[in-house]
This record gives sequence, structure tokens and C-alpha cells, in this order.
Amino acid sequence: MKEFVINVNPQETRIALLEDKRLAELIIEREEDRSIVGNIYKGRVDSVIPGIQAAFVDIGFEKNGFLYVSDIAGAEGTGDITLEDGAPRARTRAQRARQQPIETMLKVNQYIMVQVVKDQLGTKGPRLTNFITIPGRYTVLMPTTSSLGVSRKIESEEERDRLKKILRSVRPKGVGLITRTAGEGCKKADFQADARYLSRVWDKVKDKYETLTRPGLLREDMGPVLRCVRDQFTSDIDKLVVDDETSYGRIVSFLETFEPGLEKKVRLYKLKRPIYDKMGIENEITKALRRKVNLKSGGYICIDQTEALIAIDVNTGKFTGKKQLEDTVFHTNMEAAEEIARQVRLRDMGGIIVCDFIDMQVERNKRKLIQRLEESLRHDRARTSISEVSELGLIEMTRKRVKHNIVKALSQPCPYCEGSGVVRSVTTVTFDTLRQLQSLFCISKEKQIILQVHPDVARRLRMENKALLDDIAQKFEREILIESVSDFHIHDIKMLRVRTRKEITS
Repeated sequence: MKEFVINVNPQETRIALLEDKRLAELIIEREEDRSIVGNIYKGRVDSVIPGIQAAFVDIGFEKNGFLYVSDIAGAEGTGDITLEDGAPRARTRAQRARQQPIETMLKVNQYIMVQVVKDQLGTKGPRLTNFITIPGRYTVLMPTTSSLGVSRKIESEEERDRLKKILRSVRPKGVGLITRTAGEGCKKADFQADARYLSRVWDKVKDKYETLTRPGLLREDMGPVLRCVRDQFTSDIDKLVVDDETSYGRIVSFLETFEPGLEKKVRLYKLKRPIYDKMGIENEITKALRRKVNLKSGGYICIDQTEALIAIDVNTGKFTGKKQLEDTVFHTNMEAAEEIARQVRLRDMGGIIVCDFIDMQVERNKRKLIQRLEESLRHDRARTSISEVSELGLIEMTRKRVKHNIVKALSQPCPYCEGSGVVRSVTTVTFDTLRQLQSLFCISKEKQIILQVHPDVARRLRMENKALLDDIAQKFEREILIESVSDFHIHDIKMLRVRTRKEITS
């Protein structure tokens, strides 16, 4: 069973996809940090960098967008091109060799129409493309190319051939069209209406491009709720529940126009109890922020994110099995493969992901593990690729990154550990305090000082390490008064003058 549960607040919209009552995907969009993926802009080339065959383009934001040469229409030469996420890409060495150098295509201060394909991530500006795509309900219009395509999720060759014939007959002159998954089984009239609507949208975009005299927005994509309905709410979804009456009306109106019949699956939630609390989704979101994920058998996986990659470690934990070691390891790895696929999708992890499975000796078991991981990832809309199991039991995979994952979206780096996940121990801070005292006494003539520290450090200085503190006080002929401060962090240390209680600085 699949269902969407949508929670709408004035400053935040959350869209959850449940599969068999378990949280499978979560989209969060806040007013203060709205996604601009899909938006079309009139951009001005700010700089061209031949060394990396890319340009930085001003689209009206503080940080310029990044445009790579293969994302510019006309750079691909004369050969066949491959459609990737609706945009042509040079995939082979021969195709890349035919690409024009970016410095011959773009000049500084030149205006160009671009579309955002990736939001700003960290210090990187938004990723741009010049291959414009305008999505409809059944098709995607590609006005900067003449390619035809069918969604990869439509597997029937007979249906793919039928859809290609329809596309050729309804395609507006000089543009490309792609059939979306929602178009499977639809009639020619549906595609004709979609193509006419998208052509009108494109005409408006072109008109605004001609009249706009500076970098700025040409077309904004739908909001998160209608975008979800347009892109993902298909006949295989059993139900959609939303807790906002205005959003409910917009969803029903959209479906009555573009997908009559599906509006019967939409429900308005009216109870006072928050919908995510009632359906247990809040607890699932909390679990998705944890490093450790428990498996039903008693094993667990640990997820650690670094700057370069994400590492996932599999452990047997309390699970000891009933037979031989290989059977125990195999069972844990198979269960972990399913949970890893779920967590990768739920947390929206991207880039390089290294999975450290428990080492297995039997080659047949390794092949079954790869197969289970691939099967579990088939529900993921993001593109993934998986390597074979290495001699060390590692499986490397990549997943397309478009936006911040859920951990980065809902949290921020710890101001104390600075993202390392650890803080100094009480013993370490105690010894650091003693060293700082000696350094202070070498430059300060204060005879009495007040030492303020965390309660655990204060206890160590009064008990286990009292002799060391007394030795320092005797050596420098000083008096040290210890104060325990309950709201101090373990790292906090202050040394004050007794009379004024002002901090002594070196």
C-alpha cells in the first residue's frame, strides 16, 4: 500500500510517502529556503573558465550558478546524444570530442536562458542547464532539442513503440518531447492536450526573456504540493491525505483538469491532533536523524557522513544465529541491504556511498546480496549504480544528488564538536585546565584567581587531581578557588579576578 501524507504549515510543507505504513520518502520545503529546481531564468554570463570548461552565470542570486559545457545546447556536435533526466548529455569519448570549447560559445556579459537542475549545496552555487525542460502531466517539453524519449520505468517494448509513434504525431515543430511514467496507457488526445498546454507555456517564457532587461526569473515551477501531485501521484498510489483545506482544493482542481478519477483518492484531514503525530511519522523522522539504525534480527547499521562520501557499517549486534557463522552473517547482510536501500532513499543521501557489509566466504551469497540490494533500490526515483562486493566486503554505490539530504535539511553542525561527533573527555579537559593555569601564572601577577569549570572537571580537580592542582599553586605561590558552573559545556574554562570577577586574558 502506498499513500502520500501532506502536512502544510505557513512556513513549512512536509510531504511523506508511506509504503506499507512505513516512511519511505520525505520532502521538506521551507519558505525561508525554498527549492529553485525547475525554475527558468534569464542569466548573464559572469565568467568563463576554459580550464574546467564551465561558466558562472548570474541569475539574480548572491551566488552565481554553475553551467558546464555539456549542459549548453549546441555543444554536443553532430552525433547522437543520450537523454539523461530529460537533458542531452555527451556520454562517449567521441561525443565529448565533438563538443565545442565553452569559450567559443559564451562570452562575458552575454545573456542566456538557463534552468536550475540542482539547488545550492553548501558552498556550491546552483547547477544550471541550457537544455530547458517544461514538465506536464504526461509529457516533458524540451524546446532546445528535437529528441524524443520514453520514461525508463515504462518497460513494455510494445507500449514504448506505441508512445513513440504518438509523440511523433503530436510533437510541435522544432522541439523535443519525453513521455512521463504517468503517460503509460494514455490516449493520443491526452498527449495532444498536454503538448498544446506546454507550447503555450514556452511561448510565454520566450516573450518574457525578450522583455526582461536584467538577470531574473522567467518561470517558477509549481509549489511542492502540486509538484508532488503532478510528478508522483499516479494510479499506483492508493491514497493522498492533506491537512490543509486550501491545498486540498488546489489538488482536487488540478486532478479534475489533468487526471479525472484520481481526485477520489484525495482525503482532507480534519482532526485536531497533528496528522504526522497521529500516523507515527514524527517518530520515523526522529529515527532518520540517528546514526544507528536497528535491524529486526538484533543487528544494526551505522551511518556516518563525511565531506567526500557516506560510510555505512553493518554489524551483527545481538544476533547470533542458530547455525553456522556464514548463515548468521548472510542473514544480517541481507536484512541490512533492504534497510540500507530504505535509509538511502528516506534520508535522500547522494554522492559516493560505501557499504561495509560483514565479510562472507561463499560467492553465491555475495551474488544474492548484490541482487537483494538492487531489488530494494528499484523503488528509488534517484539514479543509482552499484559495484560488486570487494574482497573486503565493501560495496560502493553512487546516487544522484539534487538537494540537501534530510539530516542536513533538519540539523546543523554541533557548535562544540564542529561535526566530528565527539568532544574531549573529562580527563583531557582537566589536564588542559592545569596547563592553562601554569601558562597564566607565567604572565599574570594575580595572587588569587577563581577557576570556573564544568561540574565534572571541578570534581576531578577537587578529588583525583587535587595533588596536581596543589603543586601548581605551591610552585607559583598562588591561591586557586574552584567554582562549579552547571550550565558550562565540558570544554568551557574561565579564570576570573577575585575582586572584580572579570575574566583574566593573556
